[in-house]
Amino acid sequence: MSRRDSPVPPSESDTLSELSLARSDSGDELPDADDEPEPIPAGLQPKGDQRSDTVLLLPSLFKGLPATIWFEYPTFLRLTRDEARDCTVDLSDKRLLPLLFKSDRTINCILNVCKRSGFTRLLKGQSFNLYWGHHLNERAMRNLGPSQVVNHFPGSYGIGRKDHLWKNVSRMQRQHPAAYDFCAKSYLLPRDREAFERDFEEGEVYIVKPPAGAEGRGIRLINKIDQLPRGSVQMLVQRYLGEPHLVNNKKYDLRIYVAVTSFDPLRIYTFKEGLARFATSDYVEIHSNKSIKDRYMHLTNYSVNKKSKEFVKNTDASRDDEGSKWSLTALFKHLQGHGVDVSALQARIDDLMIKTIIAVEHSVVSKCNAMCYNRAKCFELFGFDVLLDRQLKPWLIEVNVACSLASSSPLDKTIKNTLMSDLFHLIGIIPFDRKGQQEEIEERKRSRLLHGNSVGIKRRNIFDLQNVPLSELSLEDLEVIMVSEDELRRRGHWRRLLPCKDMITRYLPLFEFPRYRNLILAKWMEQPDWSLLLPHLSSATVAMGAKGSASANDAESSSPSVRLQAAPSAGLPLALRQAMLSADRRRRSVAPPPLRAGTSSPKTSRRSPSPQVRKSMTASPGFRKTPHSPSFAVPKLRDSYLPLQRGASPFSPSAPSRQGQARLSPSLLLDNFMQGAAHESFDATQEAAAAALAKLSIRRPEVDL
Repeated sequence: MSRRDSPVPPSESDTLSELSLARSDSGDELPDADDEPEPIPAGLQPKGDQRSDTVLLLPSLFKGLPATIWFEYPTFLRLTRDEARDCTVDLSDKRLLPLLFKSDRTINCILNVCKRSGFTRLLKGQSFNLYWGHHLNERAMRNLGPSQVVNHFPGSYGIGRKDHLWKNVSRMQRQHPAAYDFCAKSYLLPRDREAFERDFEEGEVYIVKPPAGAEGRGIRLINKIDQLPRGSVQMLVQRYLGEPHLVNNKKYDLRIYVAVTSFDPLRIYTFKEGLARFATSDYVEIHSNKSIKDRYMHLTNYSVNKKSKEFVKNTDASRDDEGSKWSLTALFKHLQGHGVDVSALQARIDDLMIKTIIAVEHSVVSKCNAMCYNRAKCFELFGFDVLLDRQLKPWLIEVNVACSLASSSPLDKTIKNTLMSDLFHLIGIIPFDRKGQQEEIEERKRSRLLHGNSVGIKRRNIFDLQNVPLSELSLEDLEVIMVSEDELRRRGHWRRLLPCKDMITRYLPLFEFPRYRNLILAKWMEQPDWSLLLPHLSSATVAMGAKGSASANDAESSSPSVRLQAAPSAGLPLALRQAMLSADRRRRSVAPPPLRAGTSSPKTSRRSPSPQVRKSMTASPGFRKTPHSPSFAVPKLRDSYLPLQRGASPFSPSAPSRQGQARLSPSLLLDNFMQGAAHESFDATQEAAAAALAKLSIRRPEVDL
């Protein structure tokens, strides 16, 4: 009996050897042996959540964009994801199942989150929906499909290694010295040995780090030049920040989690919760030969300080301001209690993280275009280590691309399980049919970009775009905005850093090369106009907005805030709800446009068509009554009609002629009409709509489709 057929689960060592894909610095990837998912080995299963049998999807706000997997929080967190829950639907298409995730090591918080949302762990093969592990090499990336998601961008180690981080930051310091003043002067040995000996000052303290080390291994402090490593040993030597901000006389640093969901355009988020890690020995500012050897005083790494007798372990997640590790919220609350402007401090930290990622943006985009353009979808979770000095200026210590997700305490477990649940929900994992997924996605992209347009997509360069208003953007350009806003809707406890309102003046000049999509999002954030996106809303979004508009208009108060609170459309962004309410008010206040020659508009109530209109509507062979609204008819899906241009009114002179036009479903005509009503300035009563549709002589097709 083969192991595939055997009910006995494989050992941990066998599992990891099968799970491992080739790393970027290794040889060829492992052969694709099998694509069959296997159950998680019994010894690797964390206690708690069982795999969910029901998979939920969150539909997009916009037409043509795919639905994404809805991720629940693990039950022990006692959290519920309420935003947009009413919009979810069950995943019933068996072709899109099973949902598979693959990991080259066992991480409990990932197992908890994936099982809770209906995923099964894949032990062999490459047909996963989600991969979490080391960087994949070029061959592995090229073999992935466009709906498969991996947790590293090619080239993200450009800030993940200490030596590469300094190379990129120092390059930006030469180009923008005032903007990149948050990293201490550093030297790469043996390359910069002469420069270090020239700049060395007697009595100054320097910290020596291995360029690719982790968990505090190999880090030491020196104050004499003869303590410098000799030979060809590669080391990073950095000026020591000797005046850190102290809490309870202890040095500390901040671990802040940052997610990048795209590098072109650049979209950055920061998690609202993080960790403050404390040293376990009291800090002494006068550094003697003895004190600089005290690792428990100068290093804040958990892996170092947990060995100290003074280390205090957290035992209760609700008491997050005790022990040697605090939550970021608890630290900011402590600082605020001591008169610190926490909002300004957070803004400085946000600025530091954005600029650090911009420093490596050009390299990552170049590698992505070469290795995974239109292939796998990548994302990255960075762990930023930030130190505050006595003046509360943030300094960048290092960036981790493989930050620890181990749960060594109840506080760690709570933060990291919430982090991973919100991260997977944010990135938007799309279920896919494993048979012919490439052809299906390409066809959907073509139909989405060209539907309703009689001419091809106009291509503009970035110099043309600078003087183009948002109202003249092509559908392909608007899709960049729609994807960004769809993603923001799924943010959970993440907070968006980029794009931001002042992106054009503050951050675009820092990019190595201007990017077309970055400028689109920058122009959108500078002055967003949701009315431009109303014609592209999905029918479900329109229906939800219609309910909200009716409820808001029936509210007693005329205050906009009261109307928004009354709207049962909490699953929609606030700005979108405001735009839909504004469009609804304009539509109600503007008089109907003149009808075509030979038609008349009965003077009846908007909500209740006259008997004559109802008779003309039901007499048309392409219409039928609905059980929920017997006074209003909708077209049958199989009937034919003459298509309209996107956003055009059936009554406008620009409506297409009968000759040379393909016949499509009248349900799309009605959808076009309802979408256009929210975008155009015309207003039409139900009576006018019925009369116009009747004139089109809609008939049943002779062949049953």
